Amino acid sequence: MSPMMDSTCRRRCGWRAVMLAALLLPATLAGCARYVPRPIDAATSASHLAARRLDDAALRRFLAAMGHPTPRWGIGTLTLVAVFERPDLRIAVADQAIARGGLVAATALPNPTLGLSPTFNTAAGLPSPIKIGPIVDFMIDSFGARAADAAAARANIAAARAAIRTAAWRERARVRDALLAVWQARAEAAIADRAARTAAASQIVLEQRFTAGMIAAPVLTAGQINAEQTGFAAAEAARRSALALTRLAAAIGMPAAALRGIPLDLAAFDTVPQPHDVARLARAALIGRPAVRAALATYRAAQDRLRAAIDRQYPGFTIGPGYHYDQGDNKFLLALSVPLPVFNQNEGPIAIARAQRRRAAARFDAVQQHVLAMIDQARADLRASAVALRAADRSVASTDRTAAAAAQAFHVGASGRLSLLGARQAAIVARQDALTARVQNLAAIGRLEDALHHRFFRSSP
Repeated sequence: MSPMMDSTCRRRCGWRAVMLAALLLPATLAGCARYVPRPIDAATSASHLAARRLDDAALRRFLAAMGHPTPRWGIGTLTLVAVFERPDLRIAVADQAIARGGLVAATALPNPTLGLSPTFNTAAGLPSPIKIGPIVDFMIDSFGARAADAAAARANIAAARAAIRTAAWRERARVRDALLAVWQARAEAAIADRAARTAAASQIVLEQRFTAGMIAAPVLTAGQINAEQTGFAAAEAARRSALALTRLAAAIGMPAAALRGIPLDLAAFDTVPQPHDVARLARAALIGRPAVRAALATYRAAQDRLRAAIDRQYPGFTIGPGYHYDQGDNKFLLALSVPLPVFNQNEGPIAIARAQRRRAAARFDAVQQHVLAMIDQARADLRASAVALRAADRSVASTDRTAAAAAQAFHVGASGRLSLLGARQAAIVARQDALTARVQNLAAIGRLEDALHHRFFRSSP
């Protein structure tokens, strides 16, 4: 081959290499993600919130997919409504997606760097004054640090997954407490209405006796005051019942209008067995409760980040194969560069990672201690409320027997109607006290549920 042809061939090879590098760059960029704007309009969002209903087609499809094709609006179904409508669980799921993105970032290989440094030598006309060619640099990171980063990312995913379960339980607890408030308000309203009707009947008897001259004016006045007070208490109970519905609507992420005319299933609070085997559940909660698992996963992530920081004391290196078309000659290059750990050995990141691990360990201890305190407080509250409930039930039984005896005496003419109404009023007061004790006991069971993450309240089948 003549020198002229050899020079022409080398020039062609050089330009081909340059063109190949130029073509590879847009090809790699073609697969990049693209930004798609999703603006939020506050007015549209407000209209959507106000229009939410329990018969929404998308909600009904979700309930059917979760095993509730013909829903009874109790704890289970309304918890699913809260999961569907409220943003808390979506936030937790988005946090998990962020953690998964962290794993992708931790396991992704660093992109190579393409370098071009063309030069033109005016003193060299033949065979070519041009010097050009690509150099591709590959970063070879510390393999131990990369593995530690990936392990930390996986631990963050586990923590985010546990946070999802915690968020789901919070939704259930919020719905349960709101439903219990509705149950309490309706029961109080029913008892208050009975008390108001009994007081009104007693007032009629007192007025008749006052007209007949059988009682003095102060006795009549005391009866009037009692009737007015019980009437006001009944109105207040009705108001609390209406407010309880708005609280339930907020708990499920619905406007209050969505619950109008909806038959609520409150049977879960009618007969609740006292929790048993609490000691075993407490041991399991101290190990397996989502908050404990999340704190443990966070500690593991901090430990892996420390391992990565220590591994980066020994930096990676850069290898750069390349090609130069150098004034008519084809030259193949291999560059190698290594950072020199002269001025620092990654002491700062290591110190930060050590402190973060100590903080994560302290937070894990704090979470376990908090769970244990919740369990102990709920168990103590449950024991005390159970004792109070039994005493209240005995009082109800006693006043019921007294009222039955008063009714029998009235029917045989041994006592007057006022004595009968007084015995009934005492029985109503005992029922009010028993309802208070019952609600306190149910609330204690709910707090124990939250502490153990174990369901004691069951919806109707």
